[in-house]
Amino acid sequence: MQGDDLAGALVSLVHDLEPGLALLVPAVCYPLGLLAFFQGAARLLKTSEDKFHAPSAAGTALSFLICAVMVAFPSWLAGAGESLFGTGPTAAGASLGYGGRGTDYDALLGAVFAILAWVGLFAFLRGAFVLRAAADGAPGATAARAFLHMLGGVAAWRMTDAIEAVQTTLGIRVLNIT
Repeated sequence: MQGDDLAGALVSLVHDLEPGLALLVPAVCYPLGLLAFFQGAARLLKTSEDKFHAPSAAGTALSFLICAVMVAFPSWLAGAGESLFGTGPTAAGASLGYGGRGTDYDALLGAVFAILAWVGLFAFLRGAFVLRAAADGAPGATAARAFLHMLGGVAAWRMTDAIEAVQTTLGIRVLNIT
């Protein structure tokens, strides 16, 4: 996108940061997986020492599950998106209608969807940890909230596919943004 306006700055920022953020995902997921493994091991040790004041078995099992999810997170998230939305690139049938369609607007929407994808990534990660907190009985943490974070994270990660699914399901030809 050309220009010195806010839209051009946003497109440039996303264009510059996105490759580095893609490398950051495994760099964050592997330590989180290792941390979850050590938390699960510590919970097992506490259970073996004091069975009456031990943490819940479900929370301990979910610590090890979170470890596995964090290690395989990038491919797992892509698989979940493909399960919900299918494989391959987004079909050309999904379109956003706005006045004066041009490459500048397409680049801006691409940058906004890239930011939304990263928000979805963090929502999915938070959902995994909320699920473990729900197993431990933490106040405010429920399994439903955890699964909604996960589902919303996958939908945000693949927002263009979600738009395509909504348009196809409802028979909408163009979703107007005014």
